[in-house]
Amino acid sequence: MADPAFDGDVARAQAIYQQLGPWIDRYHGGLPAGVLASFILHESGGDFSAPGDASLGEIGFLQVAAYVPELFGYDADARTDPESNVAIGSLEYALEAAYWALQVPEVMLGSADSWKLARLAFAVGRAGSRQLAAQARQALGGLTAGDVYHDIVHYVTTAGGTPLGSQSAATVAKRVVDIDRQWAIGQAVSNDLPGYPMYVPDPPAGPYTIPNDAEGYFVQPISGTMLIIVGGALLAYLLYTR
Repeated sequence: MADPAFDGDVARAQAIYQQLGPWIDRYHGGLPAGVLASFILHESGGDFSAPGDASLGEIGFLQVAAYVPELFGYDADARTDPESNVAIGSLEYALEAAYWALQVPEVMLGSADSWKLARLAFAVGRAGSRQLAAQARQALGGLTAGDVYHDIVHYVTTAGGTPLGSQSAATVAKRVVDIDRQWAIGQAVSNDLPGYPMYVPDPPAGPYTIPNDAEGYFVQPISGTMLIIVGGALLAYLLYTR
């Protein structure tokens, strides 16, 4: 059955991708490009001036908080540049995905699950998201390798959610479940495969650094030339072994 609200959000996310596509394509890293467009839709509707949480100093397309640029070696003002806002926000998602893999053994880095969990850290807070994972582990007798996010979905929908700080149990449950919808919107925009957290090109704000405890989880992008070399070598091997 058609879902006009979903289709409308896909159209809006597609418009954001058309608007910001060169930046999204440049900085999305291992997060699928369409999903990054969907996250921008959710955070700001594609309006750089959209208000965020003033207590955190959130700004821009991805509502980057004031403390975030420092994680990557910038000062807080770096997030006020629109292109750098996309880059820093994308790096923050990659950092969260790496921290999930670092802290929760069942998380498979580079999977859709790891990126949904990164989004969960934004939706309910990093500490709150880890609390939900611990509660799901206890309630379900363990977590499913590669599908921790859906274990958390199962837990909150069965338990009716759990309050986190100022967030009510119902609000938490809604925010958890909605991540699947945001992901589906992004995949409808551009059906890309997820990958590992990735070093991205330096934005206008300048060169960045990755926190020491997470840098081992980031990979360098494979250039087009390298893909051709690897593909040619694989083809030659297959022809040789026939």
